[in-house]
Amino acid sequence: MTLSNSGTSGADPEHVLAVRATINAALQEAGVDTERPVLVAVSGGADSMTALDALWAISETGGPRAIACHFNHRMRGAESDADEEYVRVAAEQRGLTFLGDGADVAAYAKDNRLSVEDAARRLRYGFLGRAAEQEGAQAVITGHTLDDQAETVLLHMVRGSGLAGVRGMRLVSQTPRRWGGGSLSVIRPLLRLHREDTEEYCRERGIVPRLDVSNESTTFARNRLRLNVMPELEAINPRVAESITRLSDTAAEQLAALEEVVDELWEHVLDNSDPDAQGAHTVTLDRALLKITRPALRRSLLRRAFVEAAGTSIDLHRSHITDMDRLAEAGAGRSLDLPHGIRFETRTHTVMFAPVGQENVPYPEPIGSVEMSVPGRVEFPGGEILEAELIERPDALDTASDMFQYADADAIGGAVTLRNRSEGDRFQPLGMDGDTRLKDLFVNAGVPRSWRDRVPIMECERGIAWIAGLRIAEWARVTPESERVLRIRLTGTLAE
Repeated sequence: MTLSNSGTSGADPEHVLAVRATINAALQEAGVDTERPVLVAVSGGADSMTALDALWAISETGGPRAIACHFNHRMRGAESDADEEYVRVAAEQRGLTFLGDGADVAAYAKDNRLSVEDAARRLRYGFLGRAAEQEGAQAVITGHTLDDQAETVLLHMVRGSGLAGVRGMRLVSQTPRRWGGGSLSVIRPLLRLHREDTEEYCRERGIVPRLDVSNESTTFARNRLRLNVMPELEAINPRVAESITRLSDTAAEQLAALEEVVDELWEHVLDNSDPDAQGAHTVTLDRALLKITRPALRRSLLRRAFVEAAGTSIDLHRSHITDMDRLAEAGAGRSLDLPHGIRFETRTHTVMFAPVGQENVPYPEPIGSVEMSVPGRVEFPGGEILEAELIERPDALDTASDMFQYADADAIGGAVTLRNRSEGDRFQPLGMDGDTRLKDLFVNAGVPRSWRDRVPIMECERGIAWIAGLRIAEWARVTPESERVLRIRLTGTLAE
């Protein structure tokens, strides 16, 4: 690869200067600090090479220092390695720092049950986030063009996205903080340029970009849109990409107005009182307030909560929001797994968004079946302790925690079995004449579905005597005739 002109030469063709002016204006609109470096994500194709060359030229005239970054997806064998070498050489010829990394994207996708596209995006932006932290970079510049924008909007429409999807890509956005590299600002200064603009820029600058043959494969949905759908739409309207972009801009304006109202509601609906919702990236909303909110605003609040928990709106579809809305209306104890490892759960008074495995479950891991003498105690692997001890009869039988209760020691007997729920379990809760299905008790009490297999159950010869966090059995209650009182409690939990 050779360079026909220096970055600051006045001999550059008019088109080259126009492209650089468009990119520079976008950088100024994005509020780029010229004193801090920016990363440039470079695949080696025409779009990213235009971005790299233009940023180099802009840096030569007082713009931010550019750092070339390339992530090797290792999906095309020697061709992938050749792409990396091409970008490294291009950076060196311009006197720019080069940062490279790579991973087996296909293996990562398989291991994490992701699409190849999603796996590549996560790994790539994880690398860029780490690179930005290493170099003190303020943002990463990508080569997304107006044609990419049109394809993105169409993809969202095909997948049934809401207004946020139709909005498409914005000039500035943030990557998810949980992609392994921290949150990173992404700037797309080529969004007002066509793909043909970048191809012409490269021709006039003497740049021979790399060609990725996988871009011609219709295996990927985006390629099918670009190769099959867009030509048909262009036959109807040669400027269809601009039309779709105008639609995305209109959606962005309307969504901005809606989000102003959501901002006003957010502080009222956000609920931080739930002791089980204090983990990192955990968001809890008041169910009662959600239910009286207008549907469009309610769905916007649910979307906002997901973004707060996940750090991104990527891969959140309209169908996810509809399902959340339905579950929140249906009642407590429902759950839904969402993109980026976020679980949505409905409680008695709240709905919660939390990373899977970080829901602050107030119960031990599943315990199987454990025999325990009464009085006695059992310590679980996580440090929780279930204890049954004889005490003097208290003046008041009300407890300050759902995790312990008083019971008639003689009604329970000298030995119990501790276990988790089984199919067909029935229980007579305190205050009820008859028994009920344990499943119904969990639902009515708002116990999240993901917790139910972990709730310790105390069973004796007569039946289930106690369900941790819920109730004692009616027949095991302390009465005026009770001669011995047993205090049963689960300690070392989040709900103490």
